[in-house]
Amino acid sequence: MEGRRVGFLLWQNFTKCWPFEMLLYTKELVAPRPKGGQGLLRFKQNLLKKKVLNRLTDSLAHSTIHGMQNVFTERHFWVRCMWLCIVVGAAVTCFSLYSVLMHRHSEQLLVSLIDTTQMPVYHIDFPAVAICPWNHVNWLRTPAAVLRFLPRHPDAELMETFRQFLLVLEQTTFVNFNKAHNLSKRNLTALESLNVRTVINYLSHRCDELFVPDSCVFDETPYDCCKLFVSEQTEKGQCLVFNSLISEHSRKKQLTNKFYPYKLSTAGEESGLKFTINLNESYLRAGTKLPYGMSLMIKEPRQWSNNMVYHLHPETENFVAVHPMVTETSPNTYEMSPEKRRCYFDNEKNPHYQDTTLVYNRENCIVVCLHQVVIKACNCSTPVFLPPIGRVLFMYFFLRLLSSHPAVTEGIRECGILDAKCLSLNADIFSYVKVGDQEKYINDWRRGHTCHCPDNCSSRKYQMTVNVRKLDYDKNQTNRVIKAQIYYGQRVMTKIVTKLKYTSLDLMAHFGGIISLYIGASAISFVELFVVLGKLLWTLIREGYSKAKEWII
Repeated sequence: MEGRRVGFLLWQNFTKCWPFEMLLYTKELVAPRPKGGQGLLRFKQNLLKKKVLNRLTDSLAHSTIHGMQNVFTERHFWVRCMWLCIVVGAAVTCFSLYSVLMHRHSEQLLVSLIDTTQMPVYHIDFPAVAICPWNHVNWLRTPAAVLRFLPRHPDAELMETFRQFLLVLEQTTFVNFNKAHNLSKRNLTALESLNVRTVINYLSHRCDELFVPDSCVFDETPYDCCKLFVSEQTEKGQCLVFNSLISEHSRKKQLTNKFYPYKLSTAGEESGLKFTINLNESYLRAGTKLPYGMSLMIKEPRQWSNNMVYHLHPETENFVAVHPMVTETSPNTYEMSPEKRRCYFDNEKNPHYQDTTLVYNRENCIVVCLHQVVIKACNCSTPVFLPPIGRVLFMYFFLRLLSSHPAVTEGIRECGILDAKCLSLNADIFSYVKVGDQEKYINDWRRGHTCHCPDNCSSRKYQMTVNVRKLDYDKNQTNRVIKAQIYYGQRVMTKIVTKLKYTSLDLMAHFGGIISLYIGASAISFVELFVVLGKLLWTLIREGYSKAKEWII
């Protein structure tokens, strides 16, 4: 009995423990059946593919890109497909909008904005002021000119030819060569060697002949007029210019005076430049109908001349208020081509602006272009009206040294009196500058000339307001004058800056906004993506190396 009882207890204990033991062995020794009705378990699988998929799943399941976790962690297949469509659609929309943004950036649109309206005027130089008489010949000096430039005992015909030549010079500017046509009909052989520039400069009005002594004041400080104004060549001929850097004398003044060109901090009447011009009618030709007036030219100190002039009539007091405006182009446009930007920086070279020492601006480019047109049309230069060109100066000195050499038969020279016919026939070309591609839109019958001269990227524009009043004289007063004041209209000015509408920084910021809006990605997300791709690439390389090694062995 005792033995049966012990056996029964052992059997009972065995039957209680059997299901657990069976389960234990089943889990350890038997592989689970495949799900989804795939049939029997396949033991021979593609291990490389399985490794790649496992690594990709593990990496993207924890990605910071929104939606990727749902694509790899959802239990139901249709839910994973739905999230995959959502992620792919968001990515396509994101990069479609980015392509539109890239197109805007590639257009390189420029926009001009007002940087400030309160920029002090002392940040820029006071403008250069040029005084050019309407009558360019001082007829009191003509007897001395006859003795200086004509041979001894000239005959009546030569004297009349020289007088007709002075009549042409009396009112001639560069754009007014029409009167030289009648001169070309005369016999000019005796005046062939006459240097026109020397004659013009000798007969022009001098500083002490124009200004009333001790009448010049700048910044409420009296000055000697002839120390403020210097003689310079312009398109109007020889003029007296204040605060300029064109002539050699002015450039030397800049070396000795660090405050030159002068600046001005105040505004209003009595604060700028004041001068008085003496109207001495004895300098005029007898019987002339041209009054003794002046042309006033306002320009930048480094500018050769300006076509925009104002007339100072006799017996008037003129108040000229200057309103400067500074325009600049942002350095972020430097990578653009000058043709698309439509301006040149100081360190850029315009291929159409060469052989000159003048700094680049649009007005200087036009006069240099005009000088090249003169050389092309008449095979001579006009330094009395236009800035000298480097190759002109070189050829001039070269021909002077080798003028006796028989091989030197032609070259660039200064226009002489024999070139009056060519200059008069081409006066319509010299007097009209065609701008850009205007011929596509304007049916213009005039010949003119075309100059490729965009603006300089940093420039100054002057707007003038002129008020004129008549001077009252006493009946016994015989001295007639012209008074003028040039001053700033206000102490501050407007500064306009032109810059790119879409920069690379804007492109990056907009791309970040778009990609965050649609797929919730960031820079770290792209780093994660590159890390995943690196891991996959390393897995493929390592597996390939292992297979190659086994094959060799």
